[in-house]
Amino acid sequence: MRPVYLLDTNVISEFGKSIPNLSVLRKIKEKEELCAICSTVWQESVYGLKIMPEGRRKEVITTIIDYIRETFDIIPYDSFASQICGEIRAKCKEAGKPAPFYDFQIAATAIANNMILITHNKEDYEPLLQNSMLCIEDWWE
Repeated sequence: MRPVYLLDTNVISEFGKSIPNLSVLRKIKEKEELCAICSTVWQESVYGLKIMPEGRRKEVITTIIDYIRETFDIIPYDSFASQICGEIRAKCKEAGKPAPFYDFQIAATAIANNMILITHNKEDYEPLLQNSMLCIEDWWE
């Protein structure tokens, strides 16, 4: 089955919180086979792990990162996504609506693969929503 939902970094970070949002975790579990992450989210996760100080918390996060890698497809940021990214960035710049580059990459990967981006940071993606075909759901609502 093809993934439909692209999980943003703030979604998968729920796995590592001391008090996670249980309804979000349940929704991820219910739709697990329909969920994926993109290579940009994977990079952010690995980077976050590698810069953590050694200790019990890093051991827990390592286990979570291993679970994510084994459970979810990692969708590449390919030439089609990069073309979409460039087009959206140009539209947003023209509209005076900048956003972080990695948000453009994540959004472009979702658009290129006809996926719905799952995020709790809807305001971060607002400029992209206004200037692209991006579809977003917030599973905290």
